[in-house]
Amino acid sequence: MIAPGTIVGHRYRIIDLIGSGGMAQVYRAMNLASRKIVAIKVLKDEFRNDAEFLRRFEREARAVLHLSHENIVRAFDVGEAEGLPYIVLEYIDGRTLKEILDENGPMPPRIAVALVVQVLDALNAAHNAGIIHRDVKPQNVIVMQSGKVKLMDFGIAREVDANTVTFTGSTVLGSVHYLSPEQAKGQPVTEGSDLYSAGIMLYEMLTGHVPFEGDNSVAIALKHISDMPKPPADLNPKIPPALNDVVMRALNKDLNRRYQSANEMSAHLRRSLKEPTGDFARFVATPKPTTDRKPPVKKKTHGALKIGLAVAAVLVVLVGAFIVLRSAFSSSEDTMEYVPTLVDRTIDEARQKAENFGFVFEVQDYENDDNVASGSVILQSPEAGIKAMRGTTIYCVISLGPAAPNVPNLIGLTPDEAKRALEELGLELGSVSYRISETAIGYVCEQSVPPDTEATNGQIIDIVISASSETTFAMPYAMDEPLNIILDQLRLASFNNIFVRYSASDTIEDGVVFLQDPLPDTQVLPETPVTLTVCGDPVYDFEADIAFNIDIENSGTKVLVVIQDSYNGLTYDRILYESTLEKGSKVPISFTAYSDIEGTREVVLLQDGKEIKRQDFTFTAKAPQ
Repeated sequence: MIAPGTIVGHRYRIIDLIGSGGMAQVYRAMNLASRKIVAIKVLKDEFRNDAEFLRRFEREARAVLHLSHENIVRAFDVGEAEGLPYIVLEYIDGRTLKEILDENGPMPPRIAVALVVQVLDALNAAHNAGIIHRDVKPQNVIVMQSGKVKLMDFGIAREVDANTVTFTGSTVLGSVHYLSPEQAKGQPVTEGSDLYSAGIMLYEMLTGHVPFEGDNSVAIALKHISDMPKPPADLNPKIPPALNDVVMRALNKDLNRRYQSANEMSAHLRRSLKEPTGDFARFVATPKPTTDRKPPVKKKTHGALKIGLAVAAVLVVLVGAFIVLRSAFSSSEDTMEYVPTLVDRTIDEARQKAENFGFVFEVQDYENDDNVASGSVILQSPEAGIKAMRGTTIYCVISLGPAAPNVPNLIGLTPDEAKRALEELGLELGSVSYRISETAIGYVCEQSVPPDTEATNGQIIDIVISASSETTFAMPYAMDEPLNIILDQLRLASFNNIFVRYSASDTIEDGVVFLQDPLPDTQVLPETPVTLTVCGDPVYDFEADIAFNIDIENSGTKVLVVIQDSYNGLTYDRILYESTLEKGSKVPISFTAYSDIEGTREVVLLQDGKEIKRQDFTFTAKAPQ
């Protein structure tokens, strides 16, 4: 672990550790030159001598550095820290789609579509750059509080060429529940492989279930190859027929009958909301191949994995391995050896011992364990003492050490009390929404993660506050609508705390809302902050140089500079500047702002949603270009 305050690459000051995965640790850091918060992904120390992990990490670095899109986590830099490679990434304040699904279950179709079309926009950019992601799944999708989506983890992505395949040795790259049929068969991947995985993800978002389950990874991979998924509308009758057709088309076994581009699938998803009974995406089933072969019979072998340790390998490879293993057993004992004990040994020790006995060592998973030190083996398969053929892979589960603290019970607390309770445990308060409940008005009636659930360091917990029927409104669906129409809707619903930001987009028309916070159908109060992100940039004739100096008390402080605009009697705040600032003294903010009115206008500085300063600035005609 890199200590807070450490300067990495002469440019980045480490603030804290915000996440840890199987391959790398992720730190929050400050870019000393730009004063912007970034995320630094550093390969774990135990993999510094592992050639395969180094290759995967370098592959991710190459992939993301070539990509620039608003729905892809951007990469800014690469380097080495204490002898370990790192990638400097855009810092994202949000939760994974997996976390959201685990906590809340199936999503309304509108919200699911709004999120997936952003994933498809990201995939379209990657595909146009010649890069296939190959591991599209909810764990690799971050949803920001604004509703904006970021696709991450290109660790197994590969540039498209004649040699692009889905496996290295006998290990399938990609998560088995979201694996395309061609990946499961070890065939070359295409853009359609990512779209299949996106279809699986959408299926889960709409139904709360993945289409294929099994006792182990091999069984699931086989279902991707041969089984037809149950239509999602059979599990959730609220899914419109057109949307059901889009999902089923994305999951076609035949690449030629699947969507041919991310843009095509995205267009059909948008259309399915406007034409819910349309037949434009009607699914045509691929005929099931006729065969007299009986399905393979699962046989127990000395290399069978324990529950949770099955490997998603190509079927042909597995069958061949079984035949070779059986032949070895029947022919000679010279190739056999007793499996050594690897439990409680560090990764390096376990790898060395396995190799000394003629076996291959491989990390299969990571789990928290109160009794086994972090970085040491918890479980192994095959078990120690079993006689197996030399060259057999021993799959191991590695300890992450003790689990993080449990999520506290926030029900019945005020929002401030809930925030303090979370911060004491190293957790963060996320979004605050409202709904009618039997809990006293103004107190927490619901939390996104149940009490006593094991938390992760820095985990964001959303809360719901009890409100009355007279005060709550359902947030309208604003995306893909012109700003003026949405402002009229908000005016009629008496919303009075509205922010509008402008941002460029290659796929949305100017003046159209493409992101919203809160998400559609969320119960909110009239004073709840509503942020609309609009495509484009308003063209105004007058400008002013804006400058503030502010004292920052807390790291991660969110700062907005706004100017008041109005439409049809509704007053709203237009965002001129926004940033997340580090703790420090007298942080300068300086930029040029534009207005449609000449003369003096009042500009407001907000810190974490609270007004800090209010100052007049004079707007004059723009200088000739």
